[in-house]
Amino acid sequence: MKKLLLACLISAAARAADDAAARQAEARECTACHSLQLVHSQRLSPAAWGKELDKMAGWGAPIKDRQLLLDYLSAQYPDTKPVAEDPKSADGRNRKP
Repeated sequence: MKKLLLACLISAAARAADDAAARQAEARECTACHSLQLVHSQRLSPAAWGKELDKMAGWGAPIKDRQLLLDYLSAQYPDTKPVAEDPKSADGRNRKP
C-alpha cells in the first residue's frame, strides 16, 4: 500500500513538472508572435493542434519540444471544451455579474 501511494505521489509530481515545463514552453514559444489569449481561445483536436504547431514552426517559431507542447495544448484546449466567456463586453468595459 505504501509503495502504491509513493508511486502515485511521484507520478503526480512528474505531471506537475511537465505541466510547468509545458506552460513555460507555451509562453516562450507562442508569445513571440501573439498573445496567449489567442492560444487560449482556440479549441482544436490533437491533429489540428499538430498542424498549428507545424505551421508556426514553418513560419519560424522556435518550438523546442513539439510533443510536450502538443500534449499540453491538446489537453488544455481540446475541441470538446467550451471557450470561456470573455469578462469584458464588446466595448471593452467589464461586464456586470
